[in-house]
Amino acid sequence: MSGGSIRRFWALATLCLGTPHALAYPPEATPVLNGRTSGPALRPLESDDLVRLVDFGPVNLERGQHIFAVSPDRTRIALQIRQGDPATNEYHLNVVVLGIQSRTRPVVIDAGGDFILQMVRAIGGVSTSTGNAAALPIKWSPDGRFVYFLKRIKNSTQIWQAAADGSGSRPLSPSSNEVVDFALCPDGSRIIFTKSEIDLAAAKARRQEARNGYRYDERFIPLFANGPDAFATNRTTTLSLDVASGDIVNASPTDAELLTKTSQQAALPPSAIATDGRSASVIANGEPLLGKPTSLQADAVDRQHHLCQAASCAGASQIWWSPDGGRVRYMRREGWADSETAIYEWTPGDTAPNRLYTTTDLLLDCQSIAEKLLCAREQSTVPRQIILLDPASGESEVVYDPNPNFSKFSLGRVERLKWRNSFGVETFGDLVYPTNYAHGTRYPLIVVQYLSRGFLRGGVGDEFPIQAFANRGYAVLSIQRPSAARLIPDAKTVDELQRRLLRDFKDRRSVLSSIERAIHLLVQRGIVDKKRLGITGLSDGSSTVQYAIINSKLFKAASVSGCCWEPFQDAIVGPAAAESFHKIGWPRLVDYDSSVWSKISLISNANKIHAPLLMQQSDDEFRVAVASYTALKQSKVPVSLFVFPDEHHVKWQPAHRLAVYQRNLSWFDHWIKGVGKLID
Repeated sequence: MSGGSIRRFWALATLCLGTPHALAYPPEATPVLNGRTSGPALRPLESDDLVRLVDFGPVNLERGQHIFAVSPDRTRIALQIRQGDPATNEYHLNVVVLGIQSRTRPVVIDAGGDFILQMVRAIGGVSTSTGNAAALPIKWSPDGRFVYFLKRIKNSTQIWQAAADGSGSRPLSPSSNEVVDFALCPDGSRIIFTKSEIDLAAAKARRQEARNGYRYDERFIPLFANGPDAFATNRTTTLSLDVASGDIVNASPTDAELLTKTSQQAALPPSAIATDGRSASVIANGEPLLGKPTSLQADAVDRQHHLCQAASCAGASQIWWSPDGGRVRYMRREGWADSETAIYEWTPGDTAPNRLYTTTDLLLDCQSIAEKLLCAREQSTVPRQIILLDPASGESEVVYDPNPNFSKFSLGRVERLKWRNSFGVETFGDLVYPTNYAHGTRYPLIVVQYLSRGFLRGGVGDEFPIQAFANRGYAVLSIQRPSAARLIPDAKTVDELQRRLLRDFKDRRSVLSSIERAIHLLVQRGIVDKKRLGITGLSDGSSTVQYAIINSKLFKAASVSGCCWEPFQDAIVGPAAAESFHKIGWPRLVDYDSSVWSKISLISNANKIHAPLLMQQSDDEFRVAVASYTALKQSKVPVSLFVFPDEHHVKWQPAHRLAVYQRNLSWFDHWIKGVGKLID
């Protein structure tokens, strides 16, 4: 099963504060206003520098989740920051509070704890980790004196309370409870939380079944577990904790609704409520994955209901009311292949909205502060920061930069490219030039997939260190995957869309066409050496690599994670996932179809493949790569397979991320440039 199949599998699927850990880029550093700082001569950026960047928030957000929390008086923010240490293979974690306007140094209000992994619901109801950081709830008390958050210590996740002035923090929930989520009651007196615990009856039944042998059925996912263990015998309970006394009782239905509303937000269209109770919301006109445009509706001051019919009202991803309650502001993607983010303002009753601001930067979790927006922002050469943006003027200022010393590194300059593939689908990507680029010199190129929004770090899954490649003399093409929905605009259901995309591998051909056309453009411009091309990918990107090295002769070397599509995948993904694949057109194991597998299977094409292939797999996923690796090895194709323990689809451990970075650099140096030894 390739990364693409795994992607679908998941989609369906102490009172004292203590001494904070020292950070290489300390949170106490004075924020800078331009996103860069002056300093001594630049030095090359290396893999270790990327691993040690200070991060905050998850890679992506679902609706209703936040990267940071704004205080009730809208003057401060609280957030958790983390820094990986590959030497110890640990994360240094701090919860900090800082002023939005005051520009005071951030205050560390809690330190320590363990990395908390994001969990998702997969096919059949199994809960599994992606390997990404979880979006942790952070809540302010109504009086602004305390901040509440989740903290994990020694395999136990608890609710903690920290004084916003940094005077101390403490756990509130018992260590025997494994807290999954929580919400604060409006008056701040109680915390409603869900805990996960062993269902004793289910655990007993599981033990009894084990004595007689498990029947192989839909509970089995051989990819992840040897038995039905992927389905834990756990249950969740919703409780109410009195903050003052510490007493815990079962939550009332009304209290439980606080958590339910939060969990449901991700599945609902965006909406906003004005101070006087008037609503604004997005109307979905079909399944989002089909790419159907949405509409925007809102109540005017006179309480009349209005629908915005303008095309620029479609596709709102986040909406909010202006402070005076008279205007609705919203964010949408637009422009070439939706490569830009725009902010609009609409007065209910007007025929058309007014565009206030547009950018190619990545904006996340924008929250209203009077007429301005507080957002997490990433730029192509600037890691995530928090900024205060005035959409009307376009002016912004950095409120918090956790990596102010990042400007000491030499970086390859970035050029945004736009083109159409052979299917006529708009595509965009970013060309990262080698540092010290010399006009007229042709450079080796590495393709990195499959999102190119925000900080260009390592592609999806963060395994291919873009700027480290640039500092090694490579050009890098960071490509945004072309829209699949635009290939089949008349699809009525997601299943139909997927079936038609799979037919003759139309979607995969579209992606490969986008890559090939961009490479041709760069060769024509005299930037890239067409004889020294490498391609990389994780998840859906791995599927593209697999397809490319079979159906294209362009690439001299390749690297993947989350590989591979093969005829036997039914037997390893488990019955539930296999059935979902059959619904969209993948042949059953018993119905072997060579016409399908001749285009995608590494086993079927092992004797035709010439590109050396590096596989760096998690222990969750390596089993699906073993047969592909074996076939390539038997066919004398240079191939290496490395397995990382206690990892998931995305590798989260700092030591592993560093090893992956360094091995990728070594692999392409050896096979593309013909220099250096391969890393064992």
